[in-house]
Amino acid sequence: MALTLSTTRDDDPVVISVAGDVDLSTAAELEGALATAVGDAASGVVVDLAGVTFIDSAGINALLKGKRLADERGQRFSVANPAGVVRDVLELTGVLGHLSG
Repeated sequence: MALTLSTTRDDDPVVISVAGDVDLSTAAELEGALATAVGDAASGVVVDLAGVTFIDSAGINALLKGKRLADERGQRFSVANPAGVVRDVLELTGVLGHLSG
């Protein structure tokens, strides 16, 4: 499934809604959107994963890079609404707690 990204900058924090598969072929696109969102945000970024159907290590790495960038700028960064296999993968890898908050 193709990746789609939708960014809402009207509010703070900036919200990125992600849908589709986040894998090796799409992770760079997510990483770029996260970097832009962190640059645009005053207080932080929320990544809404409700529409994500699959995530692999490249997708997790993109999320962790976004978190690190936000941390460097003193901003909040969190994921919201991971479900099904995406939630399972984030929990099994131990990153869900690190990205939630």
